[in-house]
Amino acid sequence: MDKFLRRKDSSSSTDDEEPSTSVTKNLKKVVKRKYDEDYIKYGFSWCGDETAPRPQCIICGDQLSNESMVPSKLKRHLYSSHPSCANKDKQYFKRCLEQNKKQKKFMKSAVTVSEKALKASYHVAKLIARQKKPHTVGEILIKPACMEIVRLMLGPNEVKEVNKVSFSADTVKRRIHDMSSDLLGTLIKKLLSAEKFALQR
Repeated sequence: MDKFLRRKDSSSSTDDEEPSTSVTKNLKKVVKRKYDEDYIKYGFSWCGDETAPRPQCIICGDQLSNESMVPSKLKRHLYSSHPSCANKDKQYFKRCLEQNKKQKKFMKSAVTVSEKALKASYHVAKLIARQKKPHTVGEILIKPACMEIVRLMLGPNEVKEVNKVSFSADTVKRRIHDMSSDLLGTLIKKLLSAEKFALQR
């Protein structure tokens, strides 16, 4: 009975004993799989980092994890999600990939706002905020007035450039909010960098 009640003495352990390695045995080695050009026959391209690319379905755009970069898993996705495309050849998927790239490029160019238009939008939002006018005044009055002035003074081709500037109520609200948060951040930085400051009551 004494042997069950006896406590182990921590000082009796020797330095020769190795620490428990059960934690290190259970850790799995993470394998980063590479993309193979032959995977396009399963309808997959890749996206993300080159060191650990993620497979992306050309047809539906689904992104899988790096561990799924195995032919059997890619094939399973193709046959289960897109059975109509299962018998298509490599050239079909290459054409789909090129078409997706063209669409992405077109959408990026269509959605991207030029730097001058963005700057003009911020300046007009600042004027609207200073005058305490409703945010809708930008699209109701300012933009049509600007377009009319430019059409009469410079010509119809320059009107397209003015039309790129966004003056919607939501945009003006967002611009004013961005400017106020930037001012607050700048003020906090200055106060933190200053050694002494006082608040007036």
